[in-house]
Amino acid sequence: MTGRAPAPADALPAAVAETALGWAGVALSPEGIRHATLFHATREAALGELRAFGGSEAETSALREACARLKAYARGDLAALAAFPVDLPPGLPGASRRVLLALRDIPPGETRSYGWLAARAGLGSGAARPAGAIIGANPAPLWLPCHRVVAADGSLHGFAGGLALKRRLLEHEGALPRSLLP
Repeated sequence: MTGRAPAPADALPAAVAETALGWAGVALSPEGIRHATLFHATREAALGELRAFGGSEAETSALREACARLKAYARGDLAALAAFPVDLPPGLPGASRRVLLALRDIPPGETRSYGWLAARAGLGSGAARPAGAIIGANPAPLWLPCHRVVAADGSLHGFAGGLALKRRLLEHEGALPRSLLP
């Protein structure tokens, strides 16, 4: 921690880790992950994303554990992220909270439709679009696995990290066959 500027009092402790899939990181509240990144090509990109959400680089045992879990997930331990707590931002409406938490009900290696997600969260299966809009603002992707949500016909739609990364994550988890092309 030497050489780092002091963090603002309201900053969330944050850390990034280099994994087999790229750089990723988390910012933690005392209750769990408040914000997380997808995989980035550089450390600076992942850390910059966390800073934009109020994260400030730190070293804690909880951050070390979260980073170890990211590395394990990238190495193929698909269950590594499931048990770590997520702390959704305060003030999040109840419907948004239910949709985001329902993402954890989708097992690794499987996908579900936006309609399934809406129904699971109590919005009704006809609320696929609102459910999609909610997960578009997912503060903890990977930990709340929005990449596992696909269109009713199985096609890939809407992902903050881009459809190529969504496909890569689903291939990594075995939900899609690995592409023969890079």
